[in-house]
Amino acid sequence: MGKNLKDFKEEDKIKCLLWCDRHCCLCDKVCDIDIEFAHLPGFEKSRDINDGIPVCSRCHILIGAYNSKHKKGTKYKEKELRRRRDQIYEKYTRHLLPPIYYEVTQYLLNGEKTTFPDIRFSIFHRGNFPPVRALVGTEIFLSKKCLKSHKDGRGHYSLDQFWHLNPGMGYQGHFQLEEKVVQSSKRLKIKVYVTIIDPYERYHELLPVEWVYDRRKDSWWANP
Repeated sequence: MGKNLKDFKEEDKIKCLLWCDRHCCLCDKVCDIDIEFAHLPGFEKSRDINDGIPVCSRCHILIGAYNSKHKKGTKYKEKELRRRRDQIYEKYTRHLLPPIYYEVTQYLLNGEKTTFPDIRFSIFHRGNFPPVRALVGTEIFLSKKCLKSHKDGRGHYSLDQFWHLNPGMGYQGHFQLEEKVVQSSKRLKIKVYVTIIDPYERYHELLPVEWVYDRRKDSWWANP
């Protein structure tokens, strides 16, 4: 028998079962062993688990049973199913997201001040459980012009290298800005993107935060 190309990888299925805690991602019912992996409409041949949704057998039937020629009822559409699935994943993994603090600063951990344009970035795990990983990305703007983006290369500030954060642990890294930034009087800001990866390997993307440089005080403030 050949391998069914419509099947998702077993390792990916296990991750999703952990993320939803074996609850249906449509009706939120506890499924136990009555849980199946449905393909999202339009992605029936995909093996990418992002194109699948764990559901109970009843909801699996409902996803595929709608007759588009029948005017009664509202069809389950792909975008709604993705959002409902992610809502359930979030519900059963949010306890795995510890309090994380991070900032752009001119200060070392011992209180000493660094010389601009040497910039410090600090990130700390302020909880007591669980250990997590983080991805960090930065975008640097002078006025409205983006001088450097995390999409431009690789490194600890390019959303492609993990920061390993054990409970109560943190790091302080640094990066250097271009000399023209020092000479300029234009508004300087750094936008920071942080994604936390929990022990079940689910990615929690935090909202980006901007820090603006005050040239007179030689310090940074967070811009809401």
